[in-house]
Amino acid sequence: MPEFIKIASVSDLRENKGIARKLEDDDVAIVKLGDSIHAFLNICPHQHTPLVDKYGGQIQGEELTCPMHGWTYNLKTGRCVNQSGKLKMLEVKVEDGAVYVRKVVNEFGW
Repeated sequence: MPEFIKIASVSDLRENKGIARKLEDDDVAIVKLGDSIHAFLNICPHQHTPLVDKYGGQIQGEELTCPMHGWTYNLKTGRCVNQSGKLKMLEVKVEDGAVYVRKVVNEFGW
């Protein structure tokens, strides 16, 4: 199983505001919701546009709305709430003020 890779510091994160970071060849989004931190590939499955930073997807509660076409995703599960589709979620752990993520390989190469 792939190892965890440091991607950010907890101090980089602001409540309900996503940040984007590079992880190998992928753009990853990291979002802080209360006491939990969630990470996913920073790409909308619908039209393959970035969800955080560049275009400013809106976060309200546990949901992120894509700024391009309004698809809305639950940030804890990755599931789209108003269409079919799902974000590619990453496993997250926090240690000593650092945020680590691990790519989980599945049948689609992730």
